[in-house]
Amino acid sequence: ETKLAFQPGTFQIKLGTEKLKEIYARTEIFFCNVEEAEIILKIKSKDISVLAKGIMALGPKMVSISDGPNGAYLYFNSELWHIPIYPDIATPFERTGAGDAFASTFTAALALDKSPLEAFSWGPINSMSVVQEIGAQKGLLTRPKLEEYLKNAPEKYKARKI
Repeated sequence: ETKLAFQPGTFQIKLGTEKLKEIYARTEIFFCNVEEAEIILKIKSKDISVLAKGIMALGPKMVSISDGPNGAYLYFNSELWHIPIYPDIATPFERTGAGDAFASTFTAALALDKSPLEAFSWGPINSMSVVQEIGAQKGLLTRPKLEEYLKNAPEKYKARKI
């Protein structure tokens, strides 16, 4: 059975949850940022728990919500986890592609049979790298380079249950 990762763009968000209810129901892992979650749910709340549970109620098995420099959150198995951003190796050049790098890397790690929490730790590393370059692809890391960053991660770079 094929598993679906869903990261809606502006067009899909504007369609609304009713028109996409079958997609939400089939989604294994859902990605968005805080502002997108508020729009999708039609609520004004920065409470990640409220947002994650609201998205989860639409059908996804796992929900990841990014919050810019505040890191990212993962909700699955009725637990909410947080991971900080991976420390920038230099001042970010531009933020284009950071969310896409996070989502695609997380998804690739799941496809490689990594656990959700391990996959969750992979995403921010590629986000950190891609913002060092112009555009959304140039800074993407190879798997060996990503694993090197993970091996040398600072002590504070850990997913924590909240």
